[in-house]
Amino acid sequence: MKRIPPVYLRVIFSTLVLITFASDAWCLPGNHVAADTLTFYDARQFTVIGRFHDEENYRRFPQRYKDVLRDQVWEESLSSAGIAIRFRTNATRIAVRWTLREIDPLSKEAGSIGTDGVDLYGNTGTGWQYVNTGKPKKKVNEFVLLRNGDGGYKEYLLNLPLYNGVDSLSIGISTTAEISKPVEKYLIEKKPVIYYGSSIAQGAAASRPGMAFTNILSRKLDIPFINFGFSGEGKFDLSVASAMSEIDASLYIVDCTPNSKKEIICDSAIKVVRLLKEKRPLIPVLLVEGYYYEDGYFNKDGLAKIDDKRKELKRAFDQLKQSGIRGLYYKTGDGLIGYDHEGTADGVHPNDVGMLRFSEQMLPVIKSVLKKKIREND
Repeated sequence: MKRIPPVYLRVIFSTLVLITFASDAWCLPGNHVAADTLTFYDARQFTVIGRFHDEENYRRFPQRYKDVLRDQVWEESLSSAGIAIRFRTNATRIAVRWTLREIDPLSKEAGSIGTDGVDLYGNTGTGWQYVNTGKPKKKVNEFVLLRNGDGGYKEYLLNLPLYNGVDSLSIGISTTAEISKPVEKYLIEKKPVIYYGSSIAQGAAASRPGMAFTNILSRKLDIPFINFGFSGEGKFDLSVASAMSEIDASLYIVDCTPNSKKEIICDSAIKVVRLLKEKRPLIPVLLVEGYYYEDGYFNKDGLAKIDDKRKELKRAFDQLKQSGIRGLYYKTGDGLIGYDHEGTADGVHPNDVGMLRFSEQMLPVIKSVLKKKIREND
């Protein structure tokens, strides 16, 4: 048998490697579709919901608040929690490109899907249905969310990362398709709910952005939510309340006891509510208690610490009501994440089960408050 020259062996080997690599690449989740089959559009030209300004960014506060907020709150506010893009398209393929504000400088890789990823929902005519998740890997990411759609026009909702900022975002569609601002008014027409809270509200342990309880509530109520959840920094700041009062909302929700020491809760809650009511007397305010943390059932005085915070919030509520404040409501923390002790990822922050339960507990309360508001203002 004739010996094959080494130079030909190298050529054959290189060709086989290229074929294998190409074959494997097309089997990987999130692989790129050939560039000539997609056209990308800057997402800012569509409808951005979940923020209260018109700056060309995906931040929760406008730049003018940089020197108004505490530094820690400003830094947390640069994440895109609660912000989403609404658009309409008949594309059979939909992709997304997004550039994260920051990544772990040591690993140079993105974190979890909830922290750094995006997820897509499509409206079926009876509500929002989950489509797919864009999985982050690096600072700049691209992911195909829909590969073989039916080509009919549909309304979509793209949720942005909960714990990272987004510097740029583009939506790619099949080149022959059309994309535009939404035609239907889902999540656009009604005044927003503003939710001021801690990392729990920001969505710390949600598996993906759409599973943060504020985003779940938004879809169920067909009302945009503005997420003012700040990890470790939800502390009844008057500067945050001042920003809230700028927004002609349907409801203000204040859920700051998890991050606040019991000594400040009563006085601080009273000041926040009074500021909101002075600026927006017709907008209702809902105060929310914290729930018990799981280790509290085993640590001495663990539950008592939560009870002490609850008492201070209830004391503030009672004093405000007695002083004549109208349109003020209260939600206890009991059962917010269920009673089977399986509703958290770490004993504190709700996992997806806890997020769903939290939304189920809050849903009838918010509906009731909004109905009362309508009757009071008629």
